[in-house]
Amino acid sequence: MSFRFFPFMLALGLILTVVAPARSETVFVRSRGGEIGRGWLFGSAGVNPGDCWIVVPAHVVRSPETKALEPFFFSDTNGKSGESGDPISAGVENPATTAERDASDLAFARVSSGRRDGQCLSRLGVPTFVYGNLATANPRLTVLSTLTTSYGAFEAVIKSGAVDQFGGAVLDFGITHEEDSSYLKKMLSGATIIAERAGQPIPFAMVIRVTEDQHGMRGLRFDYIRERFTAIEAADAARHRGIRASTEGVPYRVLDYKAIDVTGSEGPSILTRGGGCWRAAPSGGRKDVELSIELSDKLDRVESLALLQTEACNSGTHSFWIERRNDDRADWDYLGRCESRLTDSPACRIGITGPGQIRLRIEAKGPIAVSALILR
Repeated sequence: MSFRFFPFMLALGLILTVVAPARSETVFVRSRGGEIGRGWLFGSAGVNPGDCWIVVPAHVVRSPETKALEPFFFSDTNGKSGESGDPISAGVENPATTAERDASDLAFARVSSGRRDGQCLSRLGVPTFVYGNLATANPRLTVLSTLTTSYGAFEAVIKSGAVDQFGGAVLDFGITHEEDSSYLKKMLSGATIIAERAGQPIPFAMVIRVTEDQHGMRGLRFDYIRERFTAIEAADAARHRGIRASTEGVPYRVLDYKAIDVTGSEGPSILTRGGGCWRAAPSGGRKDVELSIELSDKLDRVESLALLQTEACNSGTHSFWIERRNDDRADWDYLGRCESRLTDSPACRIGITGPGQIRLRIEAKGPIAVSALILR
């Protein structure tokens, strides 16, 4: 090994032993079709902190037959393997900039096996303002080439960059030594480009493709990758909530109620799970039972509400009125009137988004019995 490789291998060692647990982790990726590349394993710092994700060049995991993005396999530098969920394209609709066009060759996928959520302590790079200084302070950068059985490093320089709001989210890199062109022939897509800051290696960019002459690389800076992930994760979280809401119901918690629990009651919290029975009677001369619940997640969308009864938990048909407000300081707004009955309790359309509170005032001439309150 020539002397010029020693600092690069030192940087590689630092990345694999120091930075990987704290900041980032390069993984080896294999598509279902056998395509080879690299990905970046990290933990979310956004909507669901700690959830494990991998970012990878989309062309590596795209089916050659259907052109669809497919789940893929990965292994880390310790040889531990895992599998991803369905990848999500980072592409932008109607792209207007070079960065937005190149984002179409990025994909994000949740980790479905191999790492548990909470175990991915890495993050997607450093704040955007740091990258401008990194580019000027690091005329030469280090590219890490990781294969299943070996790894290496070589030197690269920035040849050109796009003019954009990030100060160059898309960068073209060139090699500094002709013999290093051999690295560019070894499935380099997804490789990590490293800069140095205060003596510490910092993930700078991800290689998304090698030039046709195999003497250069195009990369995306990690702050731009993080920007795309923020948008992807929010949309993915909303999609998951929509699926959950249509199958299990939107989660909520009981805030309070104005009623008297009667014999055999399991309390109003049983309504969140179903399968039990809340038995209650009006209190203090009232002619209704009042129940208030809370939605805490701003991404939750509630289209309808149903108050259910069962053979083992019923008290006949009851009308109830639905109101909502944003918080304790706001006034209640009337949403509508609905019914609860033993058979075919209707789904009452309300169309609201969290966070906020919902109040039900259930007409009651005597004790009521209801088994579940489902939000969808």
